[in-house]
Amino acid sequence: MLRRALALTVTVCAVAVCAVAVCAVLGVVLGPQTSYAAPGCPRPAPAVAVQRATVVFTGVVTSATPSGTSFVHNVKVDRVYKGQVTTAEVRVRTTGGTCGLGRLTPDERYVVMAMPDGDSWLAGPRSGTAPASDALLARVQSLLGQGTAPTKAPTTPKQVTYQQVGADHPRPFLRVAAPGFALILVGLLGLVVARRWGRVPA
Repeated sequence: MLRRALALTVTVCAVAVCAVAVCAVLGVVLGPQTSYAAPGCPRPAPAVAVQRATVVFTGVVTSATPSGTSFVHNVKVDRVYKGQVTTAEVRVRTTGGTCGLGRLTPDERYVVMAMPDGDSWLAGPRSGTAPASDALLARVQSLLGQGTAPTKAPTTPKQVTYQQVGADHPRPFLRVAAPGFALILVGLLGLVVARRWGRVPA
């Protein structure tokens, strides 16, 4: 009985030593396991993204066109949460590359957080632009309110022009008024003559 127990103990110890040896060999041969995955592209939290952005709005992508290393999208805006969007459809540019947003999916609704980019808006790699999920919409609305419809650009008032009535080269005042003065003098002379004739005895 004692021999059996001793033999079992020796067997267990031998197995354990072999296991440790195998692990040690594998550790030496393989070395530490290092991850070679490409570094991630962290996206900012919505609170940070809406603070950075000049405009925040939701809209449906109607078209996507490659332009060099970028993509230009036409987006039909339905709700504006920050900034001023004065047209119902705007152009949004995204960049390619590892961390760029790339080509947005047509007919899909997005929350666009962008900066001015000439006659369009730029949604950069860390802009926060993303598909309009219920969770993202709820977060944006909690930060910025319920939003409004796109506002029309203020119309430029028409310029009023004034046209001078009369001759291109108006005559001097005295020349214009001379006939009137002549009539007044004639009237005064007539009055004097009439008074004198009235004083002549009959």
